[in-house]
Amino acid sequence: MTRLLVILALATACVTTARAGSLPFYAHERAQTFAVCSGRLSALAVRQSAMEDPEATATRRLMQDFDMLLEATLPAAYDEGVPERQPRVWRARGWTEIAGLLRETHDSPDAGRAERAAAQLTQRIRQCRDLILPANGPPRQ
Repeated sequence: MTRLLVILALATACVTTARAGSLPFYAHERAQTFAVCSGRLSALAVRQSAMEDPEATATRRLMQDFDMLLEATLPAAYDEGVPERQPRVWRARGWTEIAGLLRETHDSPDAGRAERAAAQLTQRIRQCRDLILPANGPPRQ
């Protein structure tokens, strides 16, 4: 019951937040958005943990929020014809996207390329964070 309330609260926050990114109308598109964001945040949390960044815990919690939203959306997405393995593919796509950008930001010998990768990384993580209103205040800038 508590889990259901959390899912409903997160879904409400996603829909009612003035600054929140717009969610797609169709369940399969929402499922894709939630899965990609979960993958993105998972990759970021792995890097943060490896670097002993204290933000890793908050990133993992946000990833879990997206996992709950995905779980709540999947029945309707399956009804729309989404194959059962597709959410794993979407999540892997998000993970790979962020892992590649992290690699570029830290390993590229070209400073301009590293800066562009860092900007893309920030934008993609912000896209996900802006979908959910944090429990302790307004969305991050």
